[in-house]
Amino acid sequence: MAAQTVKKKVVKVAPPPRAAVTLPEGLAAVRDALGALGFAVQADAESGLAFMFEGGQYYVPAQGDDAGFYHLLFPNFWPLESDEEYGQALFACDAVNREAKLVKLHTVDGDVWAGVEALHAQPQEFVAALPRYLSFVQEAVRAFRDVMLAAQETGDAEEMEDVPEARPEPVA
Repeated sequence: MAAQTVKKKVVKVAPPPRAAVTLPEGLAAVRDALGALGFAVQADAESGLAFMFEGGQYYVPAQGDDAGFYHLLFPNFWPLESDEEYGQALFACDAVNREAKLVKLHTVDGDVWAGVEALHAQPQEFVAALPRYLSFVQEAVRAFRDVMLAAQETGDAEEMEDVPEARPEPVA
């Protein structure tokens, strides 16, 4: 008997439809506009919108009754691992906040966050300004990192100064 080849029929099943998320009108317009720009946007009626940009996760939180207020957040970009680092982060946040356009840095539960708060009459105005806001956030995060790394390098240099130099033993 000759071996028979069995053909299997492959049936593709569509994924179940996702439940539609009901968002406030302004936030829904932002979601749609971000999608049109190519962002993969996750929406949640309670927390707002989330999307990825340049390897980081950004959020546009739901703002309740204030339809003209928009908040762009870049959370948890620098974890704080000690009380000393927390103090350095406060100094760095203050230094950057004095110089950065629109962006404010702050600490939240052992991490550093960046945010832009803006007022716009229409959601499309916020989306039109979003590339500039994202650029400002990235500039502020870079400035923060520079201040933190400089503080750490200074701390490392000071620690090295405190360590007595090893002197070679005299050869007898």
